[in-house]
Amino acid sequence: MLNAFLEFYTQHQWVALPLAMLSAVGVGLMWMGWLTLMITAFGQKLWLWGFVILLLPVPASQCFALSHRALNPWANRLVLWGLLLSLPILVLTAWWGLLALQQPMPEPMFSH
Repeated sequence: MLNAFLEFYTQHQWVALPLAMLSAVGVGLMWMGWLTLMITAFGQKLWLWGFVILLLPVPASQCFALSHRALNPWANRLVLWGLLLSLPILVLTAWWGLLALQQPMPEPMFSH
């Protein structure tokens, strides 16, 4: 299956490379926002939120950003924009993964 992914990305570089670059920028923005929101949660003595953001950064930082909008609006925007920029490559990979899973499995090379 890894060969199928690599074959897809080498045949469709015009789609994969710009989306990969956008995704890298998005992950960087999410990381900066995640770190800032974690520090904000600990600084406001919201210990449970701080530890949840530390352990589950992607879902918890978005939930914290949406539920505590006034604490750190700058970090909230970083996290949400990072997620939006990372989504296209994740959706493309998930879609192509589903297509690859529907393909029949090849026969093993060394069958007895």
